[in-house]
Amino acid sequence: MINQAIQLAQLFGDLLTVADYSMAYALLSPELQRQYPPQILRQTVETMIDYGSGPIDRAIVMQECLLREWQYPPMEPNDVVWLYVSLEGEDFVEAVSVIIQDREGKLAIRWLEWGRP
Repeated sequence: MINQAIQLAQLFGDLLTVADYSMAYALLSPELQRQYPPQILRQTVETMIDYGSGPIDRAIVMQECLLREWQYPPMEPNDVVWLYVSLEGEDFVEAVSVIIQDREGKLAIRWLEWGRP
């Protein structure tokens, strides 16, 4: 399940890279979908990288930052993994942290934190 979660996080980052916010939205839990409809996803990403001179060129899941246990935000019973996805452009590096949850056999992103620490 960890490998599937890594693939989901990579897909989310790849979709942000190509500005496909509708497909990125589909990877979110229903709770996050209410918070981040595609237009808000777009605005959030664009605001985060607006100091750069161009778009996101690539997304990389930082597997060395993978967590199976954490304290913040509190873990929920069906959480699988917390991952850090680097979002890189010509003259910037930003990120989105994601928590992926198993929702009755289907993985979904249940939590997002935007920007590098």
